[in-house]
Amino acid sequence: MFTKQELQTALEQVKSPHILVIGDLMLDRYTWGNVSRISPEAPIPVLRVRREENRLGGAANAMCNLVALGAKVTACGVLGQDSDAEIVRGLFRENKIENDGVFQQKNLTTILKHRMIAGSHHLLRMDFDPSADWEMTQETQIIEFLKKNIPSVELILVSDYGKGVLTPNILETIRSLAKKHEIPTIVDPKKNADYQIYRDFTLIKPNRREIAAAVERPIPDVESACRAAEQIQKKFNFKYVTVSLDRDGLLLYQNPLKYTHFESEAQEVFDVVGAGDMVISVLAFLMAGNIQIEHAATWANLAAGMEIMHVGVTSFTKSDLLQKLDLGLGSNKVTSLDILLTYLKQQTLPVVFTNGYFDNISAAHLKFLQQMQQFKGVRVVAINSDRSIEKQKGLPPVLNEKERASILASIEVIDWVIVFDELNANHLIQKLKPSIVVKGEPHQQQQLAEQEVIDAVGAAVHYLPEYH
Repeated sequence: MFTKQELQTALEQVKSPHILVIGDLMLDRYTWGNVSRISPEAPIPVLRVRREENRLGGAANAMCNLVALGAKVTACGVLGQDSDAEIVRGLFRENKIENDGVFQQKNLTTILKHRMIAGSHHLLRMDFDPSADWEMTQETQIIEFLKKNIPSVELILVSDYGKGVLTPNILETIRSLAKKHEIPTIVDPKKNADYQIYRDFTLIKPNRREIAAAVERPIPDVESACRAAEQIQKKFNFKYVTVSLDRDGLLLYQNPLKYTHFESEAQEVFDVVGAGDMVISVLAFLMAGNIQIEHAATWANLAAGMEIMHVGVTSFTKSDLLQKLDLGLGSNKVTSLDILLTYLKQQTLPVVFTNGYFDNISAAHLKFLQQMQQFKGVRVVAINSDRSIEKQKGLPPVLNEKERASILASIEVIDWVIVFDELNANHLIQKLKPSIVVKGEPHQQQQLAEQEVIDAVGAAVHYLPEYH
């Protein structure tokens, strides 16, 4: 629908909008490991634990996404008074999320979702929820907080997981204050909700199953999603209805004559966890910056496609999104250092690394790279940026960095391609900590620019006969 320049301009002009996020706060715990045997006690796999990680979940995951994009985020919700609540508080501080609106309640279990993962496969999820009949004693405090803070924000994001924080009184307070101060309010609704509780909100973003439940009929295709969106828009007075349609992409419905279907950008799905939060987060960020809704939905769909290419939940910066747009939606192997580091945390395989200009790719380059398949691991090729090459050679490369990255990404044995601005790969090696660094044989007679860092991370250097 839009040129790359139009989309780039739209994203870049949003700086640091102030967004209030209210909803069900959770802690996501990931246990990573590998499986090599079946338990002798029962026919179940034995997960050999390698690493555990705590992340913000539920409404707090949307907060992380917004912070990564550059927003100022104010959190509002409820936690228990337990050790998991303290972990959540620490993650708020780490992510620079204002949490004066997060209240703690005695005898309440902080919501925890504990996922156990082997490689890229989820084995089990354990949920720790409050009892079904818990009563929130913090409603008055939350309402007072909203009255004080809503007038100063640029958008309100309501993330409803149906855990009981978003009471009718709280939702009514949000609705009336948003209307009074002309602040857009968007909601990710809970399952099986009566959308009357979200009446008059600016935007609602159900997924396929949620909107099917709302209209009490299946949603097998985009056409049926349009009819359902029209129905709930008329009934509940939403300005926009955005429907996440998993494999069918994203629907943005404005009126019977104005709606847009965005096809899914993902070529391969590894994990759908976090995709819905990513959509609502990007919509919130751009709408808070007064960007037209079609641009916002385009970016939200692109970000969702990136999200489901990763195991576990990943947040993206504006630079990550801009790079994906620039390199093309199919270039899933071309990534940033931050995203690559997040991916590697989830892996037990070693990193196999090489770097170079690759500024005039030849048959020798391709033969060299093909030899990397002899090493088991995550194979990473780092290429100097155009600016780095011109600084060192005095001339721009024959092929620009986008062309070089796309060509290298098409080589089957290569898992990831990363572009770097520095004169050498010292910083990347220090961060990625490869087990193996691959070089061509002529380098064996030279002092490697990265030798000191290679030694520091304990990597072995292998020199291959076919070289570049």
